[in-house]
Amino acid sequence: MNALNNIEERRSDPRFEYKDQLSLKIVFSSENPSLLGKNIDGSTLDISASGLRIELNHPIKIDSVLDVWVSLKNLNKKFFLTGNVRWVNETAKPGIYQIGLVLRERTDTVTDLSSWKATLKKHLIE
Repeated sequence: MNALNNIEERRSDPRFEYKDQLSLKIVFSSENPSLLGKNIDGSTLDISASGLRIELNHPIKIDSVLDVWVSLKNLNKKFFLTGNVRWVNETAKPGIYQIGLVLRERTDTVTDLSSWKATLKKHLIE
């Protein structure tokens, strides 16, 4: 069994390939405080109820907290989500990074996480 299969088995939710633009705001980066408050554009590669794989032209440190706006254009819905960066890999194209983001609730602001999960369940899982 290869590492990818092991990773797949640990996932709590199914992933769906979904490519779309997203906008994110850095709300925490202990490793790189100069990113605090910066807005960065990128795109989603795949999505699940509990996470996103995104692509950016800027490296983001692991454990950074990101606020992201994700639009599901085919459903005409936009979601405000927060997540923690779990991994970062530079792609074969220099300066382009793929980032794994684990979604979570926030205690200091309201997110659309419950609506996100319900929408994915209704439109993608069923």
